[in-house]
Amino acid sequence: MARSNKLDGQKVPEVPAERLLETILEDVIKAAAMPFDEWWALSRFPLVPLAIPVDSEQEYRVTQVGVDAAHRLTGQTWDRREDFRQTIARSEFDKLSFRSIGETIRNCRSHLPIDAAEQHNTVVNDCFFAAMAADYERILDRLADAARPDVHRHIPCHLFHADQGVRPFSIGPVEFLPREAWIARYVSNPAQLEHIQKVESGEIRYDELRDQALTPNSDGDLHRAWEVLSSLRNFEWVATIRMEGHALNQSHNKASIIIGLAIDAIGLRFQVEDARRFTKAGRQHLFAEDRLATSSSGAFLRGSSVQIPGLGSAPGALAAKVQAERPFLDAAGKVLSAYVQGRQTGRGPHVIERWANALYWVGEARREASDFMAVVNYGCAADGLSGAGGDAATMTTFSEAALNPKGQPTPSESLSIADAVTKVYREGRNKLAHGEMAGLLEDLSETRAIGDALLANLFDAVTFELAAVIDNRPEILALGEKHAYRALEARLKQRP
Repeated sequence: MARSNKLDGQKVPEVPAERLLETILEDVIKAAAMPFDEWWALSRFPLVPLAIPVDSEQEYRVTQVGVDAAHRLTGQTWDRREDFRQTIARSEFDKLSFRSIGETIRNCRSHLPIDAAEQHNTVVNDCFFAAMAADYERILDRLADAARPDVHRHIPCHLFHADQGVRPFSIGPVEFLPREAWIARYVSNPAQLEHIQKVESGEIRYDELRDQALTPNSDGDLHRAWEVLSSLRNFEWVATIRMEGHALNQSHNKASIIIGLAIDAIGLRFQVEDARRFTKAGRQHLFAEDRLATSSSGAFLRGSSVQIPGLGSAPGALAAKVQAERPFLDAAGKVLSAYVQGRQTGRGPHVIERWANALYWVGEARREASDFMAVVNYGCAADGLSGAGGDAATMTTFSEAALNPKGQPTPSESLSIADAVTKVYREGRNKLAHGEMAGLLEDLSETRAIGDALLANLFDAVTFELAAVIDNRPEILALGEKHAYRALEARLKQRP
C-alpha cells in the first residue's frame, strides 16, 4: 500500500525508491556529459552547486531534476522512519541521506552482470534499481548509527541550596547529583580534578584558572578543567541522563526536555512560588533587573528586583521533605521512564504521552510571568491529562474520578470540581485563547491559583495510578486511546 506525503495541503503519492534512484542515476550520467561551465550555470545559487556528495573529497554533479528526486527520497524516508525522527535532527538527516545516495551511486556498478560491468551502454532492469534501493537503506542505517553515539548528558540546574543536605536522588532515568558529588563521579582525570578542586575549595579564583587556561599553549588538562567549570557555572546541582543512539544535537535537546519534565515533577510537590525557583541551564526564567523612573519633579527613582534560584529553608529541612516525597517521585520516575523508552524509536502509549505533555504545560504555567498565559497553560494541561480532546464535560468526569472517586458531596464553602474545570478551562483557557475575554493586563490570580490546585491534585492521583498500571496492568497501555482512558478512569474510580 502506497504511503502519501502532504505538500501544500495536498496528498502526494509516495514514489518508489527504485524509481527515484533511477531518476537520480540518469541525471548524474546526463550532468557528467555536460561541460563544467554549462553545469555550473544551472545552479540558482552559485555558491551551492548542484551535486550529491559521496564523501569529503568526491561528489556527483546533477541538475535540478536530480536534486529534486534526492530531496523526494529523503523526505519519504524521513516520514517512514520514526526511529530517525526521534534520534536525528532533520537538517542532519538530510545530509546523511544525500551522502547515502552518493555512496549508493558509487557502488551501483557492483550490481551489473560481471561481463557487462565495463560496458557503457548496458541496459539494466528493475532488479538493478531494487538493489540500489536496498543499498541506500543499508548505507543510511550505517551512517546514521555512526552519527548516534551513546552519551551521558549533564545539564546543570538549581534545586536545593547546599546547606539543605539533600542527598543524590533519581526520577526515573534522570539522576540529580549535588555539584560536589557530580565532580567526584564524572571528573575521572586526576590532573583535571586537581585543577577543579582548587577552584571549588577557594584556593584560586575561577577567573585565574580561566586566564591560565586561555594562555597560548596552555596545558590540555588545565583547559579541559576550565571547560568543565565553565559549563557548571554557579549551578549547585547537575542532572544526568544516559542517551542511547542519538545524534549529539538531538541527544542534548531531548535530554534537556526530559530533565525539564523531571524538575517539573519535583516542583509539583512544592508550592508554586517555591517550584518557580527550580531551574536548569537553558531555561533561565528567573530574572534580575534594575528599574528606573523619574517623578513629576524630575527626580530619579531607582529600584531593582531579583528572583533567587534554588530553594532554601532552615538548614537540613528540605532533605526530610524530599525523602517524604519519594513515593510520588518514584511513581513519576516510572512514568517518565516509560515515556523515554517509547520515545527512543517512536512514541509512548497515548496516556503516557499526554501525561508528559501536560506536565510540561504545568511547568510552563508555574514559571509564566503573566496570569493570562498561566491560565491558558493550566487549561491545556487539564485537557491533555484527561484525554478530553477539548470536551469540558469529559474533562470534568475524569477530574471527578481522580479527585472524588466516591462522589462525596462538595461542602457549601468549597469550589466543586465541575466549577473548577469551568473556571480554568471554559471561562479561562477557551475565552482567553479565543479572544472572547480581555486578559493580558487583567488580574487572573484567582483563576491561576485554582488551575494550579486542580492540576497539582490531578497529577497526584493520575501519576500514582499510571505507575500502578505500568507495574500491574501494562496491557491497558496498548489499548486504543479512548479505551485506555476509559480503563484509567475506571481504575481511578475504584480507589478507596
